[in-house]
Amino acid sequence: MTVYDFESLLAEVLRNRPEVTRNQIMQQIQEKKRDVGSGFLTDQGALFLIAGELGVPLRQMTSTDLTLKDIYAGANDITIVARVLAVYPISEYKRKDGTVGRYRRLGLFDGINVGRLTIWDDNEQALKLDGIAPDTPVRISNGYVRPGLDGKPSLNLGKRGKIEVLVDENLVSRLVPLSKLAKGIGDVENDQSVVALRGTASSASRSSNFTRSDGSAGSLAQFEVTDDAGKNKVRVVIWNPVAIEVKAGQEVLVTNLKVRKSSNGEEELHGDSGSVVQTPGSRSSAASQRSLKVNQVKEATGLVSLDVMVLSKSSTHDVTMKDGATMRKSEIVVGDDTGEITLVGWRALGDVLVGMEEGQKVRISNLARQMSRMGIATLELTESSKIEKVQT
Repeated sequence: MTVYDFESLLAEVLRNRPEVTRNQIMQQIQEKKRDVGSGFLTDQGALFLIAGELGVPLRQMTSTDLTLKDIYAGANDITIVARVLAVYPISEYKRKDGTVGRYRRLGLFDGINVGRLTIWDDNEQALKLDGIAPDTPVRISNGYVRPGLDGKPSLNLGKRGKIEVLVDENLVSRLVPLSKLAKGIGDVENDQSVVALRGTASSASRSSNFTRSDGSAGSLAQFEVTDDAGKNKVRVVIWNPVAIEVKAGQEVLVTNLKVRKSSNGEEELHGDSGSVVQTPGSRSSAASQRSLKVNQVKEATGLVSLDVMVLSKSSTHDVTMKDGATMRKSEIVVGDDTGEITLVGWRALGDVLVGMEEGQKVRISNLARQMSRMGIATLELTESSKIEKVQT
């Protein structure tokens, strides 16, 4: 596969536009980088933009040796190698025509740079992310780059794109793994983002649930981490996490964090549903959960799991929220030998409830508990929930 370096690309521009000098192009490159913003463009990226403005169709960069530093707004058919920093659940958005679309985000890193990838729903195969998890080396082919909401270049994968596990050992060896990039608490004071944090949990994780302004369910987990000497301590808060269980005294590696200030001005590290908490002997924080009985749900904390039977057909209807917006809500009734409870799924999460068979025994994990003002408990599906049929 041919790789075009800066000089060969510049020569191609000058060959097509002989009235423009090299010095003029170099000056335009610096102006372009200044206008777009420091750190958003390499010289080569700026040159591609300038070539487009001059009407010179440069052959696209397609080297599998390009990394995140090489992406620039406006690039098409670009191929990048990187490691996965964070994997987010599939989300929905509303198109201009009113229909609902889907997308999925990934965080990426290459040892120095951090970026993001958005996979769109015209590529169902890529949305599955088969075999891809945090720290997996990947090759992203036929991607395109557009400015994100923050103005930074954002890599996208559409119908023609592809993401696959990178198996070329030579390329993999150049991509530094998460464990090598992990920082101690003393190293993250002035950082705005942290690829990975290492330390020792000085408190067990505590989980809690809340309701967002749009009526949907949310959850968070929090625990404290100290350094090896026990002198420095920081609070870690993970919003809408995959179910985690951290015990005091465990060594932990926590990924995809940002520095935030607490209400009392202290620095904290915040993660989200793309963050992963690894403890010795585990690949992720998804600990096995003890199944509860329905009559235990009311007093439960954190995410819960149940072995139950489906007792009703699913019903789906639109709910008008406080802000006037409508949201799709699906629900079924499930129960065991201690009682019955309603299981709710909002938006696309509720699709899994549609068509569930009455009398089917199921194991449902990672459910959020909600309490009404009347003290009635319901269960809501989260992004990490799983429903498995139990064979009898």
